[in-house]
Amino acid sequence: MSESGTLSALIQEADFKLHWFDMGRRLQPVSKSTAEAFEAGQQVWPHPYLRQAWCGLLLQPAEGGEPIVWFLRFPLDEQGKLQLSARDNLLRALAQELKQGSASESAAQLDQLLQQSGLLFTPSTERQATFHAHTGLLLKREPSAHYAATLGYLHNPQESRWDNLALQGIADLAVHWKNNKALLLRQLPHIAAPVLINLCHCLENESIDHQLAEAIAMCARASLHSDIPDYTIIAAAVRGISHSPAQGLRRTLLQELLQQQTQQRPESTSPPIELLAAIGSRCPQDLQEQELAKLWLNTLAHSNNQSTFNLLLSDLMFLPLVRASLLGVLRNPAREEALAQAFGNFLHGPKPTH
Repeated sequence: MSESGTLSALIQEADFKLHWFDMGRRLQPVSKSTAEAFEAGQQVWPHPYLRQAWCGLLLQPAEGGEPIVWFLRFPLDEQGKLQLSARDNLLRALAQELKQGSASESAAQLDQLLQQSGLLFTPSTERQATFHAHTGLLLKREPSAHYAATLGYLHNPQESRWDNLALQGIADLAVHWKNNKALLLRQLPHIAAPVLINLCHCLENESIDHQLAEAIAMCARASLHSDIPDYTIIAAAVRGISHSPAQGLRRTLLQELLQQQTQQRPESTSPPIELLAAIGSRCPQDLQEQELAKLWLNTLAHSNNQSTFNLLLSDLMFLPLVRASLLGVLRNPAREEALAQAFGNFLHGPKPTH
C-alpha cells in the first residue's frame, strides 16, 4: 500500500467506502469533502466539542461483509484545525505496518494500530445506540428487533412495563420519529420518566419539528411547576429539543427555566447543574442571543460550581459567535458580582484565602 497523506485515503486504498459522523454535541453526518479538508489541515472541524473532533467512522468493505466502526477523537489547535502531529504520528505507523491484503486483513491491521494510537474513545451507550440506528438507515437495514417492543409500549404505556425496554429500541424510535409523530404527541405525557429521559437524549440528534418540540417542552414545564421539579427530566427535555429548528420555542423555554432559577434565589439551593450543563453543551446556538447568555451565565455563576463553569466556558469560547456573545456579558462593568468572581477565577484561578 502506498503512503498516503490522510486516514481517509488509506482507508479508501484498503478498499473501503468511508462515512464520517460528528459524535460531539450530537450525532450528525460530515461530508466527505469537509472531512478530507479537515484531515489535510485546510479546514476547521465544523462541530468542535471540548476542543476535540469526536468522530464516528463507518467503513463499508467494497467486497462485501459487515461494516467496521471506529470512534476517534482528534485534538484541535487554537484555530479549531487538526493538530497535524496527531495525524502524522498515526499515518507514519500505518505506512510502516499496513500491507497489501484483503479488506478484512487490512481492517485487522488498521484496528490494531488504532488501538495503540490513543485516539480511540467509547461513546455513551445512548450515542452508540443512536449511531447504530442512523447507520442502519444509511445501510438500508431494518430497525433492531427491540424497535417493535418499544412501539408496543408506546401504544399503551400506562398498562405496559417499561423496565424491559432496550435502549436500542428507543434510539430506533427517535430515528423514526416522523413515522411515529402522532403516537408520540398523544403518549408523551404518559410514558415513564426513564423512557422519556432516554428518548429525549436520543432525540437531541434529530431535527424534530415544532409540534414534537412543543410536546417535549410541555413535559418540561409540567415537571418545573410540580411540587418537586425533576431536573433530570427538564434537562433531558432541553437536550431533546436542542436540534429542532423551532428556535423561538426553545429560547422561550430556556428563558423561562433560567428565570425560574433567578426568582428562587437566595432561598433555594444552588441552581441544578444538569440543567445548566444541558443548555451550555447542547444549545450553544441559543447563547448567541446576549440576553439569554446573560441569564445563563449569571445562573451558572450562582451554582457555585467553578469546575463546571470553567469546563463549559472554555468549550464555548472555542465557538466564535458564542464567544462574542459571552464576552459581551462577561466584560460588562455592570455584571453581577458572582459572575465577576467566577470569571476572574476562570481567568486567573481563585484568590488565596490567606
